[in-house]
Amino acid sequence: MRSSLPLALAALAGLAACHDAGPGPIVGGPCSYETTMVDATVTDVEDDGATFNGPEGEFWVPLDYLHTLPAVGETLTLKHERITEGTCTPDIYSVVKRDD
Repeated sequence: MRSSLPLALAALAGLAACHDAGPGPIVGGPCSYETTMVDATVTDVEDDGATFNGPEGEFWVPLDYLHTLPAVGETLTLKHERITEGTCTPDIYSVVKRDD
């Protein structure tokens, strides 16, 4: 009769490998951002956002960041947070001031 000890040890090792090691790393973080203030003029408006022309050229801002659509020709001051480290959202915009 063969010893069943090697088979039992192999089964035990396999079960031990299945234990919960914790939640693991957080997806997308931690992240760091560089914040700048940008004065930009609206050059085009669509249902889901607007195109702006600013000091670094043309860029798109989704409606989620604007909350209400601006008019073409309107100048807005935007806070631009650009990712410098991590894998979170690469660009985040917040409206600081609108033309009155």
